[in-house]
Amino acid sequence: MGTKTKIALTALVSAALSSVVTANIVGGLYQKYAAMLPSKTNEQNVYNKLKTIEYFLDDQYLYDFDNKKLTESAIKGYVEALDEPYTHYYTKDEFTQYTSSVEDGYMGIGIVITATEDNTIEVISTYEDSPAHKAGILPGDVLIKVDDKEYNADTMDMAVSYIRGGEVGTSVKVTVLRDGKEFDYDILRSDIITKSVYPKMLDNGIGLVRITGFNAAPDNSDRDTYTEFKDAIESLKGEGMTKLIIDLRDNPGGELQVVCNIADMLLPEGTITYMEYKNGKKDTYTSDKAELDMPMAVLINGNSASASEVLTGAIKDYKKAAVIGEKSYGKGIVQSVLPFYDGTGMSLTVAKYYSPNGVCIQDIGIEPDIAVELPAQYANMYASSVPEEDDTQLKKAVEVLGGE
Repeated sequence: MGTKTKIALTALVSAALSSVVTANIVGGLYQKYAAMLPSKTNEQNVYNKLKTIEYFLDDQYLYDFDNKKLTESAIKGYVEALDEPYTHYYTKDEFTQYTSSVEDGYMGIGIVITATEDNTIEVISTYEDSPAHKAGILPGDVLIKVDDKEYNADTMDMAVSYIRGGEVGTSVKVTVLRDGKEFDYDILRSDIITKSVYPKMLDNGIGLVRITGFNAAPDNSDRDTYTEFKDAIESLKGEGMTKLIIDLRDNPGGELQVVCNIADMLLPEGTITYMEYKNGKKDTYTSDKAELDMPMAVLINGNSASASEVLTGAIKDYKKAAVIGEKSYGKGIVQSVLPFYDGTGMSLTVAKYYSPNGVCIQDIGIEPDIAVELPAQYANMYASSVPEEDDTQLKKAVEVLGGE
């Protein structure tokens, strides 16, 4: 018998044996799980398939496995297959971390990140005076590793959970990609108190208020970004403020209601923003007649996103202030937070939001009224780190408001 013949017979025997084993398993499965055979509905087919796999694992799989972990992974994979950067399923631990991320206090390193369309994790900003900020993490950095384990957009939630999962005072190694080079940072986890409003009195009656995020109040507190902003305005008025610059550069957004409360302080009576849902339903946020009656300017850049754009868009539509700087990020969609009974949850993109004039800036951004770039040597720095004498955007705002 030739070699080729032997190989052919071996293949034939293997195929025959495989057929017998498969037939026996399927035959037994048919008798035990007849109700799980293909259904007329896709939903039932999916359920049947999962139950069939579960049966094989219980009855045939050689190794031990964690059924709860498999179920969680199946649900997470189902949602992640939407391939949309703001809709995610969270395990119990992940959901706890997620819901605390827009409060005024949490434990971590003070980094704000987002999932990108090319499946990377990009740094939007860091909280001022946070460990990440002091270490030198910059906007535009791509987070690629945490403690030498690689992460991407699909596993971003796990990276966040790991970073924030250690105790205060412990170190975590964060690796970022910047201009094609890798940089490692050993950063100490700490309690992050996210002060979000920084007022300062300039010359000629000009007050400057920098807002770094629109944060909700933590548990057992009524202090959020709105109350910080309100106090800042009153304080600056007491120092003689007659003109106002609002600095939203590098502000990644936050709570919609918080930013609408701030907009209500600034704008005349009318629409601040409205959201439109899949079914055509609209939710409208409005301001009352009371408004801040003084000349204003708003500073934005490419890292001004989401709630920052809600405020900027409303101010621009009402011609309440000159918008100065660079085009904003372009996030014009809204997420809803859905908690489940077992402590898990979802973030779900549910609507688009529009400026008072009916403009949705998703993937477009807001163009400034006066385009001004920072000097080239500060291109990879936070705007707040640029010396005032070199801050061309701030200097233009001062000029527009009649300062020296």
